Amino acid sequence: MSEHSPAPTSTRSVYGFVLYITNYTLLLIYLIWAYIPTPWLHALGLTYWPQKYWAVAIPVYICCCILIFALLLYPGINLMMTPDLSSIQTITDEHARIPKPAVRGSIPPIYDIPISEVCHKLYLKKNLRMNKITLRMLFKYYACSLKGIFLHKMGYIV
Repeated sequence: MSEHSPAPTSTRSVYGFVLYITNYTLLLIYLIWAYIPTPWLHALGLTYWPQKYWAVAIPVYICCCILIFALLLYPGINLMMTPDLSSIQTITDEHARIPKPAVRGSIPPIYDIPISEVCHKLYLKKNLRMNKITLRMLFKYYACSLKGIFLHKMGYIV
């Protein structure tokens, strides 16, 4: 069998079994230490255990470390590995497919859409629509303001 195969070999299976038994034994010892009162442990002659505070503190510290890693460090590492927006690597790479002219009457070949075309499709029409809506709102606002000023000057609004 190959050395780099993920299939369990006899050595791996023995290591896995020993690790399984060791983990459950350590979990059992931890639970006994955490839940059995200290006088009972002293009566059995076990006086060298850490304080019960650590039965709660260690899992809390581990959870906090995992949360800090998951919420701060991991996203930070990903952001550091991400190229700048001005970098050409965010637009294309060596595996990009450049558009080629299609043969008339056939299905066009697969290619990567240029970033300018993507921006045009995604944002241009929305921006034009948004500009029209914004202009209408501004016109209504100024019309109402001018109407209010006119009515105030005429004495209808105090």
